[in-house]
Amino acid sequence: MRVVTPRFLLLGVGNGRNIPALLANGGSVDAIEEDPARAGAVAARFAGEPRVRIATAPYAGKPPFGGSYDGALSTNALLHGSQAGVRAALAGCALALRAGAPLYLVLGSRSDPRFGRGRRLDDAVFAPTEGPEADVPHVYFDAAGVRELLADFALVALDETSAAETAGRWAHDASDAAHIVHWFVRARAPSTGSG
Repeated sequence: MRVVTPRFLLLGVGNGRNIPALLANGGSVDAIEEDPARAGAVAARFAGEPRVRIATAPYAGKPPFGGSYDGALSTNALLHGSQAGVRAALAGCALALRAGAPLYLVLGSRSDPRFGRGRRLDDAVFAPTEGPEADVPHVYFDAAGVRELLADFALVALDETSAAETAGRWAHDASDAAHIVHWFVRARAPSTGSG
């Protein structure tokens, strides 16, 4: 009897905090990170773990590792960039995930008070002009925009939640986290996925 090990795709490694939880499920993790320094630091942290592969690559397009995935996660990477970039990353996920595989992601909400503040890069993207995320583009969606973005997926849950009630509280100081609002999305890959 052949034992199948689940494969998980992680878009954005951050400091690697999600990798142990994914490994605890008995699977392997392929992570894509656009920032070379961040990718290198996390690769060094997991250098002795053969079930972890990290590539410095764009989030958009099919992942560089080949094969198909049993699930995908992005907690912070798709909060930044552009609508087109988020759309391209999700198109890559749709190609890489097995049919019906779960997708979990966090997106910026237009209910977030930072929406409309800072330097405007387009209708949905603003970069703060000061603070720890100065000049970092943040992309925001309303509920209809999230649904349109995930039109090729089966949407399971869409929750608009304060970062103060979630893991966002580790990424921001308490006073900032109390005001930040994100979309928490659970979806399933299209039935025409890669598997």
